[in-house]
Amino acid sequence: LSPLPPELSQLVNSFNATLDRVEQAYSRLESFNADVAHELRSPLTNLIGQTQVALTRGRSAEHYFEVLQSNLEELERLRSIINDMLFLASADQGSKATKLIECSLADEVATTLDYLDFILEDAQVQVRVDGDALVQIEKAHLRRALINLLSNAVQHTAPGQIIDVHIQVQEKQVAIGVTNPGDAIASEHLPRLFERFYRVDASRSNSGANHGLGLAIVKAIALMHGGDVFVRSEGGGNTFGITLPI
Repeated sequence: LSPLPPELSQLVNSFNATLDRVEQAYSRLESFNADVAHELRSPLTNLIGQTQVALTRGRSAEHYFEVLQSNLEELERLRSIINDMLFLASADQGSKATKLIECSLADEVATTLDYLDFILEDAQVQVRVDGDALVQIEKAHLRRALINLLSNAVQHTAPGQIIDVHIQVQEKQVAIGVTNPGDAIASEHLPRLFERFYRVDASRSNSGANHGLGLAIVKAIALMHGGDVFVRSEGGGNTFGITLPI
């Protein structure tokens, strides 16, 4: 910038910012390819290993049944990853929520909690809901986003604790925040938590329970409705949520 006349500085700043965005996009793409390979390799390795062991010698029908049952779980995981990636690819191409119906957000949260009843009971976690608003939503998509947000909160909440769902009207939009008690998340991670396959724990210790696309799908659904996502880590709680236009 220094040798340029002042009237060109704004143009050069814009050009440099564009180059920065391109570089970041390439970096994300390289990371994404590595993450996809990792997530697909694990279940495939399990499938191949279990099948090879089963074929080394004659087994009982009961043993073959157990192997098939285990393989089915890995195949279901593969299908889930592929379906989520296809959904995100569709969202990237500009898909919008079209089957909009005016609904109560509190009612949608209640329906989602009924669906997750066994998971909440097994985790020994309770959920409190406050607030409500009427918005135009595509029910299936919003419920998927709520399931992902609540599942993420349950996964990081200790037994006996309470998750709070806040529905708050803010000018021309409504915010749905899901707060779970837990350790603070370092500030450098917050802007990236809704990226695909991004994990605070780089060791992927929870990879078996979560393939890392849940929050990315939440963001895609929010954008499909003309909204956005947000995350906060403060006061002993971590809040993940979405905003929707009223």
